[in-house]
Amino acid sequence: MNKYQLAHPLYLDVQMMVSFLAHLEGGVYLSSEQTVQSEAFKQGRPSELKLPSLGALLGLEASLSGERGDRIGETAETRVARHHTAASLFNGLYGFLQEDGTIISLNSHEDLARVGAGDFVKLSGRYAGNPLEEMLAVFSQLTAYMGDMAQSVEGELAQRSAKKKSGNPAMRESASQQEPHPWAESAAQFHQLEKSVEMRIIKKMKEELESSPVHDVVLETPTGIKAVLTVASEYYDSSVAEKLSSGDFAVLGKVTRILSEGEYINLSRRTVVGKMGEEGDSFASTMTALSVFNLSTEPLVRYPAVQILPMAIFI
Repeated sequence: MNKYQLAHPLYLDVQMMVSFLAHLEGGVYLSSEQTVQSEAFKQGRPSELKLPSLGALLGLEASLSGERGDRIGETAETRVARHHTAASLFNGLYGFLQEDGTIISLNSHEDLARVGAGDFVKLSGRYAGNPLEEMLAVFSQLTAYMGDMAQSVEGELAQRSAKKKSGNPAMRESASQQEPHPWAESAAQFHQLEKSVEMRIIKKMKEELESSPVHDVVLETPTGIKAVLTVASEYYDSSVAEKLSSGDFAVLGKVTRILSEGEYINLSRRTVVGKMGEEGDSFASTMTALSVFNLSTEPLVRYPAVQILPMAIFI
């Protein structure tokens, strides 16, 4: 029995895949038709041959032939339409590239020395995402909660103030004896943070990363090689990111850069901060070090590492 190795791509650059297939095959057929004939005999008069109702859903058509003596010969001609999916096309291309020996596997540090820009490579490892994007997402959620808390505290403080100005002496006395609100100071600090330059920069960075046509995500092999994958936003969304989160996957793509010792890639490079050079690197690293974020990974990917334009991230 044949053993099938079927890959399921969670991220797939369809444009890259189809262009490679078109070059290798002289064009890409997204569907094909196959005609199947079958013949049966029975006694009696010719009758209309009917296919099950499922045939209409599968694109099947039937025709009826004539008699043979006292026996009636029925020939059913069935036309089956087969349609490729993006995943089926990828499996075909992936299988061809493997058999042809085109793919270079990156399993160790030594493998980095024998690859260059433009090579087709495959590596497997743990998906780490983009720690900077994750940090900004956490910060955005946290500030939303803090904003709701501050609004609630301000509402309670307004009620207390109104009671202190009440014409009812008992109500004024009760309000004056109340303890200070336990969250009043936190609410005041939040408003200061909201007006700060740092907050404005963080919000702007989040907007720039979300609107970028390209995202940088990281995959790390068991041997410590890090791959910065420049994924296209067209094929990478929050659903894909959630499916990839903290799992072990394989990547197939083309090398665009090999980092040398001492080099690194700043994951904030799609933002204004990332284009500020060393000052931007320092700012991004400082933000990830803040205890409120609780992130252990800095937004700098260092040697040994490789940058890849991925065709697929799959399992």
